[in-house]
Amino acid sequence: MSQKVKLLPAMLALLGVGVITGLVVYFGAGDVLHVLASVRPAGFGAYILVQLGIVLGLGLCWRMLLRSRQKGSYWLCVWGRLVRDATGEFLPFSQVGGFVLGARVIGLGGVRMANAVASTLGDVTAEFLAQLVFVGIGLAVLSRKAPGSDLLLPVAIGLCIAVVMGVGMILAQRGTGTKLFRGLALRIAGATGEGAAAGVERLQVALDIMYGERDRLALCALFHLGCWFGTATASYIGFHALSVPLSWLDAMCIEALLHAIMALAFFIPGRAGVQEAAYTVLGGIFGVPPEIALSLSLLRRARDFVIALPVLVVWQGLEAKKIKSVL
Repeated sequence: MSQKVKLLPAMLALLGVGVITGLVVYFGAGDVLHVLASVRPAGFGAYILVQLGIVLGLGLCWRMLLRSRQKGSYWLCVWGRLVRDATGEFLPFSQVGGFVLGARVIGLGGVRMANAVASTLGDVTAEFLAQLVFVGIGLAVLSRKAPGSDLLLPVAIGLCIAVVMGVGMILAQRGTGTKLFRGLALRIAGATGEGAAAGVERLQVALDIMYGERDRLALCALFHLGCWFGTATASYIGFHALSVPLSWLDAMCIEALLHAIMALAFFIPGRAGVQEAAYTVLGGIFGVPPEIALSLSLLRRARDFVIALPVLVVWQGLEAKKIKSVL
């Protein structure tokens, strides 16, 4: 049974690749390739630069949750965030795997494991809460743009459920912690080979200190919301690179609802297939032809791969060097 569970992410990823291939064939591989070929290098470069700017902001959000005496420089948090996203999206793990490895990076960079784990959980929670606000704004825009859309009710129900989950995440971390958070925390700590250093008691102390500094948490969540709006800007630039004169507000709405849909598929590595299908459906609401919406999804994957590939190569090199030094 355990072997089947380990193979499940890879199987889901392969299924997602099949969905992507099917969508490309269905909407015309020639049309999709023609649209992608029309993208100029300057447009793709701007698309990448905006994403890198978002990562710099995400690194700052994480750093806000680490006090000065807890070590961990801003650039270490940026690097940890790059590793978190790259491994979570492109390796056969779920998003949880990315959280584990991101915390490992800043832990190896000098941050105590209790603080690395606590700040990871706090950062994930703040980002999730900011995402709920972002999705809520997108939902409000959709209700004005397409009041008869079939997506309104299910997204609204999902948002309400997610709000309850967000409150539960905070309560679980503020109290003694649920088995879910204990298991996640110990998994993160255990990934460094120093699991004892981040026992549940030390972790709870670190969480209590972090949640006691409400100004930091509020600022972190606010900056995360700014980063979510940054993804809307990246989407806007991506559409214009494909010669689609979509307004920023429409691009923001598509991006918000896209993440609402993809959040349901967090267990699928890279949300393979889900992203493409969601783009196709959401693009249709705003009059974007399916082959162009699909092209943006593929352009997005190309952008993420261009950023993630060197990160994964450098990270593996550092990991190999670390293992060699231990041996």
